Amino acid sequence: MAHLTDFPCVVIDDREAFANKDRFPHAADIRVLDDFSRAFEGLTVDKNAYIVILTRGHLHDQTVLEQALKTQAAYIGMIGSKTKKQQIYDNLIENGVSEDQLAQVYSPIGLKIKAETPAEIAVSIIGEMIKFRAEHKGLPA
Repeated sequence: MAHLTDFPCVVIDDREAFANKDRFPHAADIRVLDDFSRAFEGLTVDKNAYIVILTRGHLHDQTVLEQALKTQAAYIGMIGSKTKKQQIYDNLIENGVSEDQLAQVYSPIGLKIKAETPAEIAVSIIGEMIKFRAEHKGLPA
C-alpha cells in the first residue's frame, strides 16, 4: 500500500519466510537480519525517511526504536498499545534516551479511525504518514 502513496518501502525482518518478494512485491528493498540492533546498517536514513516499527509480537520494537532514534528520520511511528508504549519508553529513558526524543515518536501509530483489520490498520498508518508529509512540506518520503 505504501508504494501507491509514493512511500518507498524497505522491509526488514528476521524471517526469510516473511521478508520476501512474494509477500512484498512492491518493496524497494527487503532485508533479512539476525539482529535488530543493526536494523538500519547500510541504509540511508536521512531527513526524508519515514520509519514504521511493527515487529512480530512487539518482541523487537524497543531495539528498533532505540536504533531509529539515532537516525535523522523525519517520521518515526511505532505500533502498540499505550501500555506497551509506556513500558518501552520507560526502558529507553533508563537507557539514556530523552523524553524530548520520545516525544517525536508517533505511537500508537496511525490515525484514530477505529481501525481493526490489518488492512484498516495499514490505511490508518499510511494516512498518518500522508498527513505528516502534508504538514511538513519539503519532507518527501
